[in-house]
Amino acid sequence: MIELGSVYTNIYDITITVLETVRGKEAMDRLKAASPDNKLPAESSEYVLARIKFEFKGRAVSDKLSFDLGNAPLQWVALTGKDLTEYDRVSPTLPKPALVGIVKPGTSVEGWVAFAVDRKDAKPVMVFDPDTGGATGRGRTLFFKLY
Repeated sequence: MIELGSVYTNIYDITITVLETVRGKEAMDRLKAASPDNKLPAESSEYVLARIKFEFKGRAVSDKLSFDLGNAPLQWVALTGKDLTEYDRVSPTLPKPALVGIVKPGTSVEGWVAFAVDRKDAKPVMVFDPDTGGATGRGRTLFFKLY
């Protein structure tokens, strides 16, 4: 659940589903297909792509605010599976559709996000932080497996 609004907050329910993850050579192949300008990650790293479905529902008929998804750099973050250290952010051109845009109540958006993780990290995780999209997170930041 997230809250939107500066004076009177409206509460919205979100459902986030990781539909697919792709890692290593296949992820790099998809990034190269999206743009030949996408560069290889650091030598000890590899890309992980995640295709995500983001559903956004207001709790009341009057809940009409929208949510800016994916444009803030902290919304989607990858962490090491071992000690939850944050990986450096990467900004390759993503396969279409990228997971960005304005989400209105009662709608959903589906798209790709990308991370560079250590090749030896068998269990990296992804974090969604709603606070960076103009919302006030209620409860916890959400964690997802990238494996």
